[in-house]
Amino acid sequence: MADKAELLTPLMRLRRRRRAAKAFGALLAVGLALLFGIVLSVNNGRNYQRLVTWLGMDEYLARPFAASPPPALRARRTTLLINAPPRLIRPAAGLHDRLSVLPHLTTHERCERLGEDGPASSFQAAGGEWECLFSKELGTMPEPSVIFIQIKGVSSSTFRTFRLKLSLLDSAKDGEMFKLVARSIDRFGLEMAPENLHYLYDRIRTGRSFSSRFDSYRVSYERERDDDRRFNLMITQLPETSTCGQSTVASNGASMRSSIVRFPLECLPLQQRALSHPIQPN
Repeated sequence: MADKAELLTPLMRLRRRRRAAKAFGALLAVGLALLFGIVLSVNNGRNYQRLVTWLGMDEYLARPFAASPPPALRARRTTLLINAPPRLIRPAAGLHDRLSVLPHLTTHERCERLGEDGPASSFQAAGGEWECLFSKELGTMPEPSVIFIQIKGVSSSTFRTFRLKLSLLDSAKDGEMFKLVARSIDRFGLEMAPENLHYLYDRIRTGRSFSSRFDSYRVSYERERDDDRRFNLMITQLPETSTCGQSTVASNGASMRSSIVRFPLECLPLQQRALSHPIQPN
């Protein structure tokens, strides 16, 4: 017979099972070795370095995985800040008038400065409080443009509220009214940073309402609901000092608390003095 049944003895069957077990063990060992190598080689050999350090053999086993060089930095031009407000991207250099000495004037004198080139202002003081009133009309229309300022305070050098009502009834005088508003704020002597004043004047010219804090003032500018041509500007002076901490110091039976005054400073150029004798090295 051509096809004869192969007779397998028990010894031959045992040898076949051993060969299959050896082949499976070899494949399993190769697979585990590949998996172990992949785990050690990821992240530029960081896992391998950790294993060597954990075994205490970092001085004997060199690192086979060379770290890849860092990517080259490419300088890019900054994009134009088109949507940013002008007051945020305006260069701050040259704002040296922050530390300029302002003339020390009383509230009565500051009130009189509002009416230097027009109708005289009115100042009244009674009961420890004072009030300053100023009003001016511009235009030849039956309803001219009007600016009305009311300032109240309780101290001889500071004010509490600065209220300005602006009525732009004559459109031909809008430019003069905006200049009058800026001149009135400057004459009364509101100590604001130049960029804050630019922002305030820009909002007044464009007629956009806002509410914010400038330096030591709370400023709000709103349009009246009944008439789009009338605006109200309110400036409230905030306290300059704030209580810090709970610790008290006894002084003649009275408790005193420390205060912190916030004041912005700016670096100013200093004149360099020429040395008469050069500095000799030690």
